[in-house]
Amino acid sequence: MSGVAGDNLQVAMFAYYDSEADIAWFPTGESDDVVSERVLGGLREYDRGTHALVAIEVWDASTRLPKTLLDALPKPAAPHSAAA
Repeated sequence: MSGVAGDNLQVAMFAYYDSEADIAWFPTGESDDVVSERVLGGLREYDRGTHALVAIEVWDASTRLPKTLLDALPKPAAPHSAAA
């Protein structure tokens, strides 16, 4: 496959929920150089060069997102690996 859609399918990206930090992280792309923008309730992460949105981080996720969604998300690979 070629093009952006094909490239995105070849990269494994996984959302997660860290219940100890109460942060949910949802990747939307990839970047080796990220700039974070603090917004109400979390962060938006952008690629520094392209300004493409590459992740959304939701703080106090247990009060902002449905419990069924949080229960379905895996735990992060390392404790407190969220960028908060």
